[in-house]
Parts: sequence; C-alpha cells; structure tokens
Amino acid sequence: MTGAAEPARSDGEARRAAPERMTITLVGPRSAGKSTLIAALPDCVAQGAHGFSPELRLTLQPIGRSEFEAGHAAASKYELLESFVSPYERLRETVEGGGEPTPPEMPQEYFFRLTPNAEAPRLLEIVDVGGDLAAPEEGRPQPAPVASRVQFATKLLASDAIVFVLPLVRLEEARWAGAMARLIERLALAPDRKAKRIVVAWSFYERLFVNLGPCAFTYACDPEVAAHVLRRTLAQAPWLDALRELERKPDVALRFCVFSSFGFVKGFQNPNLDPHQTGERRFSRMGAQGRPSLAEFWRPFLAADPIVNAALGVDSAFCFSYERLAAGPRALAVE
Repeated sequence: MTGAAEPARSDGEARRAAPERMTITLVGPRSAGKSTLIAALPDCVAQGAHGFSPELRLTLQPIGRSEFEAGHAAASKYELLESFVSPYERLRETVEGGGEPTPPEMPQEYFFRLTPNAEAPRLLEIVDVGGDLAAPEEGRPQPAPVASRVQFATKLLASDAIVFVLPLVRLEEARWAGAMARLIERLALAPDRKAKRIVVAWSFYERLFVNLGPCAFTYACDPEVAAHVLRRTLAQAPWLDALRELERKPDVALRFCVFSSFGFVKGFQNPNLDPHQTGERRFSRMGAQGRPSLAEFWRPFLAADPIVNAALGVDSAFCFSYERLAAGPRALAVE
C-alpha cells in the first residue's frame, strides 16, 4: 500500500511545481506596433532597457508551444505542424524586413518563458490580433470572416490580461477610434471577462523626440515626461473613460504606459529611425548582412514594460494608474 500511494504524491508534487501559465492578448489598430513590440521583447529585457528596478532581475526567452502546453496531448500535434523556423523567428524576420502587419484572418500566438529574480518561471502565451479584426478603420472593407471574429472575442474574454497597443498619433484624425471605443465599452460591460490586468500601451514614443538629437534619450528616460505625454494623450481620447469602470472593480488593475520598439541608437542617443532609408527602418551598419547584433546600434526602450506589468502586476517607473496621472508631477517626484 505504501508503494501504491507514492505515485499519487509524486503527481501532486509535479502539479504544484508546474509553472504558472497565462494568456496576454494584444489589441490595437492596424500598424499600431503590436508585432514589433513582440519582436523587441527579448532584446529589451536582455539590454535592461525597461523601467523596472534593477532589483527585479528579468530573463525572457521565446519557447515553443509544446513547453507552454506542458505535455498536453495537443502539443506534439502543433510541433509536427510547425516548420524548422519557429513562428517567433518568422515574426522577427518579418519585422526586420519591414513586412506587412498581422493578417486579420486568425490571431497569431507566441510563447515565452518569463523568469523574475531566478524564481519560478511564468509561461506566457501572447496573442497578436490583427488590427483589421480588432479595430477596423471606418470606410475600409472588413476582410475578417465571422468565424475569426468569434475566435477573437472568445480569446479576448478568456485572456488573463489585455494590452491595448495604441499609436501616439492625432487621435481626432484616427479612423479606428470609433471601433476601438466600442470594443472597450463592450469589454468593460462584459460579465464573463476573465482579465484582471489591463494595460494601455502607447507606441512610437521615440517619434516625439526626433528633433532633440543626442538629448532625445535623456528626455525620454524621464518618467515625468512620459506622464505628461500620457495626460495630454488621454485628454484627446475621452472614449478611454470606459476603462474607469474596470478600475473601480477591486480585483482589476489598469495601467497606462509608453514604449518604443524601435528605440534609440546606442552611443548616439537619437531615435532609431534612419532618414536615409525608405519607410521606417532602424539604423544598421552599411553593407552588413543579416540582423544587427545587440552590441551595435539598437536599444529598444520600455518595450518589455506593458508585458511584464500584465504578467507580474509589478509597476515600472513608466506604468501609471489614473490616480498617479491625476495627482500631477509632485506626486511622481515623491514616489
């Protein structure tokens, strides 16, 4: 009887030792920077280019679906269907090459292992939803079929955390604002919503500093500058007030932050936007083949903050609640 009881204890210990898993869904309009954010995550953590305290030692590695599924029956099937190049590596290559945004037909899933302070890792499923599916622009044809919309709604309601990725643009001219406002209002009122952490992350932060040259990174690193940007941006987006209904719930945390996936140029500190290349491209060594190494030019900035906040519930110096933003600069200085 002793031998029969031993496997039960071992199984129980294995279950208790299993890492925590959570799903984070990224929602935003077309070309808001969701895919670029995901592609920049490991580099941002590796370079320590986030707003968290140095005492919070973070490691982040892309993993396969099989590790996230932890031996579930579906895991081996997914691994057989994947090519030798993982979906995340394909995403990186697409972003590096200035490829097209995530297609609207089906949300894309990527998996990571996040380890804080050498503790038990958290396994993350990050879902990238195409902008035409989540927040279609007025006047554009809607290519996403009904089945894809149902899948998106199901995934969104079942997510542990939601990150709204919105671009720092003239919101009064944004043709996606109406669709985003309706989505946020419905989400705030949904009784079966699972998410307890919601982050509104504003992308393209580096664009605000393009005329400051080598002083750009110094100003971007000031949390009071980021808070000022957020206050002005929220004043232009009254439709985000629907999120206040979520913040009033005791078990829901709502945060606002800025980030820059393109980041700044190492050693020069100017925004990492090369004016000599077509489109929006990062600086790279002339004539160099392949992806620039981490030791060269690229410093993504704060790209990890919205994801780490959604995963761990830990605020960085650039993650703000409504209360902190309303309190003004003096409260930020005290904190």
